[in-house]
Parts: sequence; C-alpha cells; structure tokens
Amino acid sequence: MSRTLALATVLLLACAGAAQGAPPRTSAASNASAAETAALAGTYHLDGVMETGSDLRLGADGTFDWAFTYGALDLLAKGHWQREGDGIVLQVEDLACPPQVPQAKFDRMHLRLEGATLVPSWPWDMDDFRKGAERGAYTRE
Repeated sequence: MSRTLALATVLLLACAGAAQGAPPRTSAASNASAAETAALAGTYHLDGVMETGSDLRLGADGTFDWAFTYGALDLLAKGHWQREGDGIVLQVEDLACPPQVPQAKFDRMHLRLEGATLVPSWPWDMDDFRKGAERGAYTRE
C-alpha cells in the first residue's frame, strides 16, 4: 500500500510541476477574437459623404489613427479600438480639434460592421452630420 501511495505522490508532484511550467491556456473565444481583430486591421477610406475626406487605420495591436477633413475642419485622433456588439468602437485618447469648433470633440465612435465595410455612427451634431446617424462607409484600401 505504501508503494501505491508513493507512486501517487510522485505522479501528483510531476503533474503539478508540469502545470507550473506550462504556458497559460487561451480560450477558443480569445483565439477567435484575436483572429477577428487581425482580419479587421488595415487602412480604410470614407466613401459616400460629399466634400469630406477621412481615413482610418486599425492596427492589429488594437490601436487606431483617424483623420477627418470636412470643409475647413481638420480632425486627427488616436487611441484604441475593439470589437463591440455589431461592429467596433474607437476609444479616443488623443484628439486634435480646433478650439473654434468645440462641438467636434468626441471620445468614442461606433462603426457598424457591414460585410467588408465599417459604417460610422457620427459622434456629433454638425451641419449635415447628426449625432448617432449613419452616413457613408469606410472601405478597406
């Protein structure tokens, strides 16, 4: 009986040691999320909004760069993005916005994923843009 107990103890210790040295397990959901993030990463250009130019770069590391020009208004934003609900969310950490147009400031923007395009839900009320309204679409370059 003591031999069986000794063998069980050795096996238990061996398993515990292997578990300590083993790499952390990742769930299937986090693997799918990483693959989805990598698939969405790239550079996008806004189409369908007259007199407006905008580019969006989504990094595979979860960062983004965004540029927006509408008439004389130029906005630049940087931050992090993530999948949320039916699309992605840009969480702004740095926004270059002229002080003459404070209504253009925002800290978050939702873009609905529609096929291979990202449809923005604008974060402000300004001229032809309405807060929460969808207008135009970002297509991958």
